[in-house]
Amino acid sequence: MADFDNIKETGFFKALYRTWKKSLFNPEVFYGEDNWSDGYEIKSIARPYFYAIIFTYINLVFSFFWEVMFFKIGFYRNYTVLPKIPLFFTDKNFIDLYIVVGVIFLLLLLGILYTIFLTIFTIVIHGFIMLMGGKQGIINTFRIIGYASGVGVFSIFPIFGYNISAAWFAALLIIGIKETNKISTPRSIVALLLPFIFISIILLVFFIKILAAR
Repeated sequence: MADFDNIKETGFFKALYRTWKKSLFNPEVFYGEDNWSDGYEIKSIARPYFYAIIFTYINLVFSFFWEVMFFKIGFYRNYTVLPKIPLFFTDKNFIDLYIVVGVIFLLLLLGILYTIFLTIFTIVIHGFIMLMGGKQGIINTFRIIGYASGVGVFSIFPIFGYNISAAWFAALLIIGIKETNKISTPRSIVALLLPFIFISIILLVFFIKILAAR
């Protein structure tokens, strides 16, 4: 069981750091522990979900920061091209309120969208794991994905941070699928790649039909 599953005993920040360190830098041990459970307790889902949300927001904040920073440097050297702020928001108090409300709304919206994505992604990946001979339940797959989300911290690095996160995330999923379901590495890789191949084929057929219609 991950340290983050025992926040009360370990302490929040200590459990967060231990889980992050172990899942990223020693995933074979982390996912291969004998007491890795697929129980149906609420915390079996809630803790990895909360863990994933934390690092997803870190990822979003830093990604947004770097995009805005480089966008301004590259394209907004002359700020006279920026749209004028509506007269209603020329008062600084209204601007501050607008920003705070906007950020809160955006965070809530992104949280909802991420939850939907995480649910769909788990269902799809789990289906292909079963095809490859996986024996664990869908909660186990959800936990693998949730605890692999610690790679979001690499978004602090500009330009290449996203690529590092994506590659590391895929590697952690493969290891997690292999260790918890006790299947071979090739089967784990196929279980992860097949959904993307399947979706790519669907999109390709869709675009071909659109082009043919025109």
